[in-house]
Formats: sequence, C-alpha cells, structure tokens
Amino acid sequence: MTDLPTAAMPASGPERVIAGRYRMESLLGRGGTAEVWRCTDEALERQVALKLVTGSGGEDAHRVGDEARLLARLSHPGLVPVYDAGTDEASHPYVVMELVDGETLADSIRRGPLPPEQVASIGGRLADALGYVHGEGLVHRDVKPANVLLGKDGRVRLTDFGIARLVDAAKVTATGLTVGTASYLSPEQVTAEPVGPAADVYALGLVLLECLTGKREYPGSAVEVALARLSRQPEVPSTLPSGWPGLLSAMTARDPARRPTATQVADDLHAIATGGEATTVFTSPAPPPAERTQVIDRTRAMTTVQPAPAPRRDDVAPAAPVAAPPRNSWPVVIGLLTAVAVIALLGLFLSNRGGTTAVPDPVQVEQDVPAKIRTDLNRLQQEVRR
Repeated sequence: MTDLPTAAMPASGPERVIAGRYRMESLLGRGGTAEVWRCTDEALERQVALKLVTGSGGEDAHRVGDEARLLARLSHPGLVPVYDAGTDEASHPYVVMELVDGETLADSIRRGPLPPEQVASIGGRLADALGYVHGEGLVHRDVKPANVLLGKDGRVRLTDFGIARLVDAAKVTATGLTVGTASYLSPEQVTAEPVGPAADVYALGLVLLECLTGKREYPGSAVEVALARLSRQPEVPSTLPSGWPGLLSAMTARDPARRPTATQVADDLHAIATGGEATTVFTSPAPPPAERTQVIDRTRAMTTVQPAPAPRRDDVAPAAPVAAPPRNSWPVVIGLLTAVAVIALLGLFLSNRGGTTAVPDPVQVEQDVPAKIRTDLNRLQQEVRR
C-alpha cells in the first residue's frame, strides 16, 4: 500500500459494485499494484475493506480462488481476517478483509520515533502473527509499516497477508514486478533467491528499526534500494536501549540461515515490553574445521569432565615398580672436590711446618659419580697422603 496517510477518498463517478455484492464507497489507500476501498457488503450488510490488484490482467481466477480459500482458514488475533476473494470483470484479483477502525503504523511513524517499549509491544504481536503463519507453511512477503494496522481498540494486526500470495498467484510477477515493497525486501528477494519465513523476519527488523529511529533505512527508488541492500548492512545505532542492537542486527543478517525465527523474536520483544532485555545476538559464522583452533579452559574442563568410577578392590592390578628418578651427581662431585682441596691444602701446610700430624682419612667417592671423575679424585687423594 501507499505510504500516504490513510484517509478515505470518495469514489469518482457512480459507485461500482464488484461481484454483485461489494459496493465501493471510498478509497482508503493506493499502492504500486493495488488499491484498498471501503465497501459495503450488501449480502451481509456490513462494512469491509476490499483490496483490488490493478497491476496486470489475464490472471488465473481458479488459482486466486484456491489461494483465498487457503488464507480464509487462518485465524489469529494478529491477522486481519480474509472474508472473500476473486477476480473482477477485468480479471483483476481482489481480496475482501475486515475493516479495521484506526490508523497504520506508517501514519504513527510519520509523527516521529516511537518509545522502545511501545515498539517492543507492537513488534511482539506482529512476530506472534508471523510465527503462526510460518507454522502454517506460509510466508507474508510484504511486511511494512503501511501493512500494520493499529486499531482504536488497541489491537495490532498485520494485513495484506493474502494480497502478496494473490498477486503472485495472479502471475503479476510475470510482468517483471516483484512481490513486496522495495524498501523492506530481504536480500534474497532482491536477488530472486528462494524466499522463506526468514524474509519476513528481515522485513520486520527493518520495520522495528524505522519505528525506533523515525527514518526509513533504505529510502529511494527501487534500483537504489536494491543496490543499497546488497552493498551494506542496515545501520543499527549502538545508542539504542540494551538488547535492541543485537536483536535487530540478527534479524537483518545477510544470510537467512543466521536470522532468528519469528517465535524467537516474539519472545525477545515480549521480554523488552515487560522490562526485560533481548538475548538474541548476531553470531559470527564458525570458521572451517581446518582453521578452527580449539582452546579449552582448564577450569571448565575440570568441572565438566565426569570423574571415572572408582575401581573395585578385586579389579585393581598390582602396581608396576616405579623406577627411582636419577640422582643428580653434581652436588656430590662439588662436595668431594671441596673436601679433597681442603685435604691438599692441609697437607701442604703441614709439610711446610715439618709437623707430624696425621693426614685425615681419604673421602669415600660415591659410586654414582662418573668413572673418570671418580678416578681423578682417588688419584688426588693418594698424592696428598704421600
């Protein structure tokens, strides 16, 4: 839908009736491929919103009907119910939805950034709704502020879930159009890669970032937006409250496999809304096994390794004799050399005085002293005793 403020514009000319029952009364909004009209369902006498695809003709009405029946089975407080769908006389698909009294999230952002707690509350409800539809095997593919309705009853509802599938089912993409709004497309949508639930998580991340900052992260034309999307990551301010930078960076990761699921996002946003913090962070990819260096913290290893069970007494084998560590012989050698030197000096002193004092007994050389040193010590002692 258009980002212009939602205001009813009266229909020009005579009122038009679609499918013989939906009387178009006023235009609520217009986008690049569709218009939303306030209509009166004359069969049930109630006000409804009818979204009419205006992009291309020649659609397969049967396939549009199949998609509508699939969407009509969805039931969640965060989704705008789909009542009916089909094609008009010009073969343009349309979808009939509940008419919500309120404004869009785009209208609210236009007045300025929203408080983080309010953003978390709105985002948590949207993530809940996306988690539900992803669990049903479906993808929205066009999450943006203009498709989020803030009802006067306080409810937050995601709309246009059906129109993205119906536009694709109507083969509008065959004309070169891309399902989804350029500023909120995921990188895989830009590069025409397979699209899954992670694309909705990416778009929701950009929506939440815009709510917090008050500005669109990727403005400009479709080409400018596509190039910017593939050349840089969204700039998530580090000044955002704790938990927000990590969560938004993870939601807008380039690789879809590294984004959290919608359910994980909902848990974090509900925590923020109730005064807690988000715990999801953007994780760096693990290096290849050949380049990975394993570092084991000693304390952690000691506390996490399970101790081996104590062996039974009859299972204990006799301990093998343990060889005694080799003795260091150098202290002994130094001691012996000192003793021999003292003996030699004493012998010289006595010989010079001509005395007859007996020479001390020779020092016993230990057997573990190297053989050559032991031989020299014994020879020196013999010389002293002569």
